Amino acid sequence: MTAARQLHVVNRGYVGERKLGDGTGIEIGQKIGDYEVTGRLGAGGLGMVYEVRHLISGRAEAMKVLLPNQMGTEAMVERFRREVQLLATLNHPNIANLHNAFYYRDQLVMVMELVHGETLRDRSHRIAMPLAAVLNYASQILSALALAHQAGVVHRDIKPSNIMITNQDVVKLLDFGIAITDRSVGLTTPGFLLGSLNYMSPERLNGEKATARSDIYSVAVTLYELLTGRLPITGATNYEIMLAHLQRTPVAPTEVNPVIPLAVSQAVMRALGKDPLERFATASAFHLALQGVSPAGEQTPPQKRITAPMTEEATATRPAPQGTRPVPSPDVHKPPSSAGTASLPLEELTRQLAVFIGPVAKFVVKKLAVQYNDLDQLYAQAAKQIPLETDREKFLRSRRRQS
Repeated sequence: MTAARQLHVVNRGYVGERKLGDGTGIEIGQKIGDYEVTGRLGAGGLGMVYEVRHLISGRAEAMKVLLPNQMGTEAMVERFRREVQLLATLNHPNIANLHNAFYYRDQLVMVMELVHGETLRDRSHRIAMPLAAVLNYASQILSALALAHQAGVVHRDIKPSNIMITNQDVVKLLDFGIAITDRSVGLTTPGFLLGSLNYMSPERLNGEKATARSDIYSVAVTLYELLTGRLPITGATNYEIMLAHLQRTPVAPTEVNPVIPLAVSQAVMRALGKDPLERFATASAFHLALQGVSPAGEQTPPQKRITAPMTEEATATRPAPQGTRPVPSPDVHKPPSSAGTASLPLEELTRQLAVFIGPVAKFVVKKLAVQYNDLDQLYAQAAKQIPLETDREKFLRSRRRQS
């Protein structure tokens, strides 16, 4: 749904009642600082976004505030403050600009450039975009990321729904709510992942810190999806998706859609490398490769290991072009064997933890096992990943029964 469409719904359905009904208590016509609220645009990654009008200049802008259920969460408040500070360092035509930030009734408020248009997700569902349009959007996305990366900022959540296409066909990269800098202190609890699994790089799934090459991987997933009509990595469960990102190489885009130039297909596949060192070092280098230009100073990436191609049985975002077919791989979702390893206690720990947090338990245990070599310590740390106190106690009792 476009921003203009969202605003239309607000004006038609809520002006009579005035209250916006989102729990923030903010109403149409309300004055907040030097701004008047004129409508609600929707929820962002960290808060609710309203359309506002500056009382002096008359300019229409977007105002973002934390949702009430996040205001009391220290980590969320700090993340929101960090987003303000990061955006203040980024001035680029393809990044939604920060205009102002201030406190209103002890709550931090962010005022940003108002973008009317539709997300790349909505556009890809609405129409089959020609190759020239996809490459144009890719150029703008990578230009924005080149600036952000030079400033030491990693977005960490590149995906079609965080990319806006304006009515003038200009890309605006949105939602830096979970972005980090090379100086950031982590806010994420160990074992928890922030971002969207379908677009997340293998190293992040392994618990490593995101880098510019992690964003490049996410851009490659997005481009693959736009070019072929389907995601390069899919799975029936979160566990299968994670495992596939770590182990499976997708079919090359040109094999799915022969219209795609070989240079474009090769560039996307390189950017999808499992090892970050296999990918392009910079967003600018990726951009040049998509144009069929060999970036100056770019070395040939390390030889990739040969793995079975990934099948595409589920989760297509729009119908794939006619005349294409997936390459079968019967063992695509088969987990790797752990025979011959000294991991039996870890397997039991993983099984018990998965009862409370699901398939991500495998990756939590893998990360914790690097830091702790005592099984009691492992159980104690793993218990911290379980949200409810009663469930944590049940989990710890399972360890005591073993002892």
